[in-house]
Formats: sequence, structure tokens, C-alpha cells
Amino acid sequence: MEEQEEAGVMDERIYVALGRETTKNKSNLAWALDNCEGNKICIVLVHRPAQMIPVLGTKFDAATVDEELVRAYREKQKAKTDKILDEYLRICLRKGVQAEKLCVEMNSIEKGIVQMISENKVRKFIMGAASDKHYSTKMEELRSKKAIFVCQHASATCHIRFICKGYLIHTREARMDEVRALSALLSDFQRLVSSQSSTISDQDSRGSKRKSEEEEEGEEEERTSRTSSSRSASTLSYFGGSEASSSVSVMEEKSNRSSPPSLPCSGMGLGMITFLINSTKLWQRLAIQNHKHCE
Repeated sequence: MEEQEEAGVMDERIYVALGRETTKNKSNLAWALDNCEGNKICIVLVHRPAQMIPVLGTKFDAATVDEELVRAYREKQKAKTDKILDEYLRICLRKGVQAEKLCVEMNSIEKGIVQMISENKVRKFIMGAASDKHYSTKMEELRSKKAIFVCQHASATCHIRFICKGYLIHTREARMDEVRALSALLSDFQRLVSSQSSTISDQDSRGSKRKSEEEEEGEEEERTSRTSSSRSASTLSYFGGSEASSSVSVMEEKSNRSSPPSLPCSGMGLGMITFLINSTKLWQRLAIQNHKHCE
């Protein structure tokens, strides 16, 4: 079984995020190719659609320009992105590494990367920790805001390595133990919801029948009470008992008061409450670990 799992890991492709300037990204790509361990490479480039469109030598906001002009200009920009990806693929081919390309369209590069990791269930990912000009031999932390965002928000199951000028700067390990614990909690939650739903449906069917019977009894009691109250009021009025009449009104008011509202958790079983507590603790632990790993 362990051998099968190891074989599955070997077959996983490594996703590598690169920028539009090939000369500034070659060192990071070279590091990824040297450390791919026989895995297939997928080159990722986030393409941001142009928001400013050139018209007669002047750039205008895309919202104010004709749709056809916007579409034509963005298609040209997208074609340039494809050419950049093809250049990266040629570098991989010269190194004898199998590679494919993936273009992600989004206005935010870091959000595009996080979404791509989630949608493709990426397990191994490589990206820049900062631009090459920030590199030093003592560099041990992330300098790029994009890298920090990805480190904090990417899926916990993804193992991420951050590179700068061809050197490994930081590694965010995949946290499988917490993920497995969360999966177990979700399974418990589904089981609790299923059992609670069946219980509620049974209670509803019995309660609806009981409610109709109680409503009929309540209407009968209300009619009897009104008749008795009117008779008592007439008798008290006859004897001039204003205080007694007032006390009768107070008694009626008390009897008509509704029962106090139920507590927020009164409808929850012990299993559901325990699940909510455990899941809250787990999410807090994941958030704290993410923050510590990316400081």
C-alpha cells in the first residue's frame, strides 16, 4: 500500500508560477527543473486582462471604449502571453523535462494562483519569493506581497517552495494531519445532520397532528374562559368590586403570557455542539500555523 502511495506521489506534476519577463524568471525555472525529481512540470502564468486600452496614442479605461476595440486589444495581449509560455516550454524541452502550460486569467495575480491551486487540487507548487534584486545570502523570509498572500491563503494540502534568484528561500509544508482531521469532522457533521433531519421529520409529522388537536382544545378552552370571565365581570360590577375586577384582569394577563424563549442551542444535540467546538478549534489552529509559516 505504501509503495502505491509513493508511486502516486511520483506521478504528480509540479506547478511552477512564472512572470512575463523570461530573462528574470529563467533562474527560478532552472531551479524547478533541477529539482523536479522526474515529475512533469506545468508552467503557470497569470494573465491580467488590460484595463487601459490604447486608442490613437492615448490610453482609455476599458469601460469607456468600444467593446470590439477592447476585445481585439485583449486578444493581442493574450497571444503575447501564449508566446511567453511557449518560450518557457522550449527551455523545459532543452532540459529534457516534460512540461505543459496553463494560463490563468484574473486581475489579481496572487488570487489567481490561490484559485488555480484549489481548482486543480495542486499538491506541489513553486513560485518566486521576491524579485532577484532583493536576494541576499541571509535572505530567509518572503519579501513579495504576492508570495505572502499565497503562503497564507493557498490550500493546506499544497506543498509550496518559494525561490529567489535560483535559491530556495522558504518552504510551506502541506499539513495533511489537520486536513484529515477536518475531513473526519465534516463526515461527522454530515452524519449528525442526516440523523437530525430524520428525527426532525418524524417529530414534525407527530407534532402537526398534536398541534391540530391542541388547537381545537385551545379554542374550546378560550371560549369557556371568555364566558366565565364575562360572568365574573358582571358579578363584580354588580357588587361594585373595582379592585377585584382589576385583579381578574391581572390574572388574565398572566395566563396569556407566552412561555420564555428557548436558548439558541436548545435544539442541538450534544454531538452537534461538540462538532462545532472541535471544528472551530481546528480552523483556529490552521489559521495560526499559516500565519507563523509565512512570517
